[in-house]
Amino acid sequence: MPRFHVLLVPKAPPEVTAQHRPAHLEYVRNLIRSGRIVMAGRFKDGSGGFYVIEAKDLSEALSIVEGDPYKKADVREFVVREIEEVTA
Repeated sequence: MPRFHVLLVPKAPPEVTAQHRPAHLEYVRNLIRSGRIVMAGRFKDGSGGFYVIEAKDLSEALSIVEGDPYKKADVREFVVREIEEVTA
């Protein structure tokens, strides 16, 4: 199944984003448990975060992104790209 890298870039001040963080983390954790997100994290320098989605196509990946509370609150910019994985 294709994978998509989702970059989350801050658009709002940290104090505004913090209000939506618990809902965002719950959303991401639920997707990890369901196997839709295979990796996620935030950057230690505070410049944002990312997750990797497994989806059948770009449309499905974008649908998952649209459900993210950060997206709904418009506190992050989302950049979605399909990954061409390197194998051994």
